[in-house]
This record gives sequence, C-alpha cells and structure tokens, in this order.
Amino acid sequence: MSELKQYKPEGYNPSTGIYASSYIFTGNWDDEVANLKYTPRTQLNQDESVRKFDEEKGIHSGYLYNSLKSATGESSFHDTLGDDFWKEDVPADFAYTDSYYASPKLAAICDWFQCEKSRIRVFQQQPGHSMEIHTDFDNQKGTEHGETLRIFVQLNDMPGGAWFHFKTADSQVHINLQKGQFLIFNPDHTGHGTQNLTSIPRNTFMLVVKRNEWVDNLIQNETMQYINIDELVEQKIAA
Repeated sequence: MSELKQYKPEGYNPSTGIYASSYIFTGNWDDEVANLKYTPRTQLNQDESVRKFDEEKGIHSGYLYNSLKSATGESSFHDTLGDDFWKEDVPADFAYTDSYYASPKLAAICDWFQCEKSRIRVFQQQPGHSMEIHTDFDNQKGTEHGETLRIFVQLNDMPGGAWFHFKTADSQVHINLQKGQFLIFNPDHTGHGTQNLTSIPRNTFMLVVKRNEWVDNLIQNETMQYINIDELVEQKIAA
C-alpha cells in the first residue's frame, strides 16, 4: 500500500479570504466604550455614485460612530478628508483623537496590531439594522503604500443575534464573534454584510490597516490565545 498523504490546504489568504482570530482580547473595557460620544456620519461623499452606494448601505442611518484615529484628529470625523474620494488612505495622514488618549484599554487593543493604521473607529450598529453583502473601494484608491485590509474587533457580547456575513471566491459564512475576537479581510475582494437581530447596539472596532508580514504571520498561532488588556496597559505605562 502506498503511503497515505494528507491534503494540505493553504489557509488564510489576506487578499481573498477571511481570518477569524485564534486570539481573543480579555478584560473589561465596557466603561470606556460607554463613555465615548457617538455621532452619525454627516460628511457627504463628494463622489455622487459612492454617495448613493453609501446611502443604500445605510451607513448614515443604521450606525453611530466614534473615531480613535481620523483624518482631522477629531473623534467626530469619520470619513476621508477633502473632495477626492479616490485618493489612497495614507496612515501618516491620520491622527489619533482625544478618544484614543482617554481610553487606555481601547488604545491597547489598537496598539496590539503591529501594522500601519489609517482610520480607526468604533461603529455602533443599531438594533434591528442590517447591511446587505457588498464590497468597498479601499484598494481601488491605490496600493502605492501597500494593500489595505480591515480589522473588525468585537467589543461587546452579542449572544445569538449579531452576525457578520461574508462571501469569498469559494465560501459563504455567517460569524457571531465572541467579545474580544477579531476578523481580518480585504474589503475589495471579500463581500461583507452585517445583521443585528438583538435589542441592543453592536459595538465593533474597525481598523483600516496596511498589510505586512506581521498580519500574514497571524495564522501561525494554531490554538486559542487570550490577551489580557490590563497587562497590555501596564506594559505600556512601564515602557
């Protein structure tokens, strides 16, 4: 009998797939989330076709936001700056806000990700709101400064009713993240939508980042690993 050989799947491809983390942040950051002031996205996109697309997604009606890093350095600013929607987001052009500096535990979650970041915001999906499957235009704006990925970190417990819906080239999944768990995907190539069936808001971090070797190497962690936020804060203070 010939030697048995197992098929070896390639696993996570950052450009076309989804990474549902084997890392989970632990700790109590609920007070910091509750103390943030949430505002709607009032900036109207200057590109008419994109503005219509945003309205259909309900990003102005189904969500409230607080930015921890933004184009103006203000926690109430949630979009790109200027009239040119198609200009690539460059991390160096974005600044941390007062919300970042006033929220050490949330800041520690952001800082744990060792990659360049442009926009960072908590987006609060309202009860009963759904967003249909769609793709975005982050990488169509340009990749001179690297491939853009998005990281979603679940910030509150949503048992049995807040779902992320993804479509890739060969898969379709619904994911209900644990508090502190995160997802990474390319928003141009991965269809994504959300549905909040509960009676409470779903609070999620969205970090717009540039892909690097650190992101690619996340898959090397094959068992669940818990990251204590209090310890990260203490380490930052000590440094």
